Amino acid sequence: MIESKKISIGVPVYNEEKFLKQALDSLLSQSYHDIEIIICDNASTDKTPEIIQEFMKTHTNIKYYKEDTNKGSLHNYIKAFQLSDSKYFMWAGGHDVWSENLIEETVKQLESHPTAAIAFATTVWIDESNKPAQKESGWCDTRDMHPVERFLITIWGNVHPVLGVIRSEYLINAPFANVAGTDLILLCDLSLKGDFLHAPNATCYRRELDTRVEESYQQRMKRYQHKDFKFSTTSLNKLFPLFHLPIQLFKVIIKSQLNMFDKFYLVIAALPTFLIKYLIARKKKTK
Repeated sequence: MIESKKISIGVPVYNEEKFLKQALDSLLSQSYHDIEIIICDNASTDKTPEIIQEFMKTHTNIKYYKEDTNKGSLHNYIKAFQLSDSKYFMWAGGHDVWSENLIEETVKQLESHPTAAIAFATTVWIDESNKPAQKESGWCDTRDMHPVERFLITIWGNVHPVLGVIRSEYLINAPFANVAGTDLILLCDLSLKGDFLHAPNATCYRRELDTRVEESYQQRMKRYQHKDFKFSTTSLNKLFPLFHLPIQLFKVIIKSQLNMFDKFYLVIAALPTFLIKYLIARKKKTK
């Protein structure tokens, strides 16, 4: 058994009554026990508060904070981290489930690689009945790669590692930008700070909601403009939802600890990468 290192699990929720009990049961069944669960409720209007309060009667390691009004998805995620106080931090969805060894396996990875930024499990998509969904996603382990390599791989990959276990010190000054693609911006920042480690024996079961199975690029961009996200609603953002994304990514490069030469050729490499990634994304369904 690995040495106990406290981990905070931030659970941002908004109207999650359908799967929240299953999600909390899964977190509370982890083989790694030194955890606290911080639930940040973005003014849910369903039975989410009642479900949480029922769990709190028998689990003292659950903390619950509820907003009076919906302050946007990003606010909820940031608040969950700001309320934490641990060596490691993890965000968890209110509709997902995890193998019982996920935290133990990922923390073990981080403990054995002191400069790594994230350790993440294998992602398996499930439907509303907990059956495997007709959708697959992968990611790669970046240990021993140069920071420039890690950044470019992160650009091309999906954002699943953001739901892995993260070294908290790397999140303190992280770029939480209130724009579409903020999860990618955060991952790119973390990629320049340390390796992303795959824990192959652990699994994160992500819930594929029926409403997004056939979601196109245009539909996804329209969803980002929904009032629940609280992203900028300027005319420019309405026309080009991803306008700020490359700007924020270049800021990540410039503010990083890379030397000037690495920053220069990463910017040069990133320019065509952003364009190609954008053109390909327009032709693909959500992954």
